[in-house]
Amino acid sequence: MRREMSLNETDFQAMQHLIKHRSMSPGELAQFLHLTAAATTTVIDRLAARGHIVRTAHPTDRRRQLISPSAESIKETMARLMPMILEVDAKVQTYDVDCQAAIVDYLVNVADSMNERAATLEVEPQQLVPAKSHNTEGR
Repeated sequence: MRREMSLNETDFQAMQHLIKHRSMSPGELAQFLHLTAAATTTVIDRLAARGHIVRTAHPTDRRRQLISPSAESIKETMARLMPMILEVDAKVQTYDVDCQAAIVDYLVNVADSMNERAATLEVEPQQLVPAKSHNTEGR
């Protein structure tokens, strides 16, 4: 999806957060992206120049602005996602109701586990531990 939209990884992550949250301040976006204010401004400027986002005045604080995905960008994203969504749905429909329930249960649990882990890492950043070497020489 990132390649199809011709976005770099940081800009793509920004769009994911904006689509999920609908709108946020530049400071909130910076926190989600773990970037400085200056780096986030650069991301916002790139996305605005390409028509992916719109800036609007904050409804209660005229000194602030909100960043939101543009309607056109959401439309383009959905147009690219829908064929995949429909294909997956068609495959799920080939299973009986009990199997569909098991698939949904599994996927919900996997997504919940991933979200819980991501939330934990956000609150308590862990140092990355290098993976053990799988060197099989000398065996």
